[in-house]
Amino acid sequence: MDEEKGEEKEEKMKVIKEPIIKENVDELAEKVFHECINILGGLKKLMEYRNLTWLPSLAEASYVVVLKEELMKTNREIAEMLGITEQTVRNILQADEEEVKKYIGGEIEKVDEHKAGGIAKLAYKNIKRKS
Repeated sequence: MDEEKGEEKEEKMKVIKEPIIKENVDELAEKVFHECINILGGLKKLMEYRNLTWLPSLAEASYVVVLKEELMKTNREIAEMLGITEQTVRNILQADEEEVKKYIGGEIEKVDEHKAGGIAKLAYKNIKRKS
């Protein structure tokens, strides 16, 4: 009887540890990355503004957001997986997407937030809304 309860409890714990989605993390991060580019007006718009240096930061932020939101990884786990610092992970996750949205829209000239982090968070929410 106790053995059955132990197995049942173990099974429940397995469910909690499973990713929320079955979709491949790389595929979702790529979708978030593409949505980031769309939010910014498309790849051509990035070229016009000469902001192609944003692309690596957007890719990094896309992975950070997906790993946190979908796999519920800790900041330390994310940092280790991506080869970045925990502080970078924190900056991305703490970015105020509304402030970044205002910056992109030209409402404010400067933003102290992690721009790529805010954009990736907006992109992730857009994708989740669509699905």
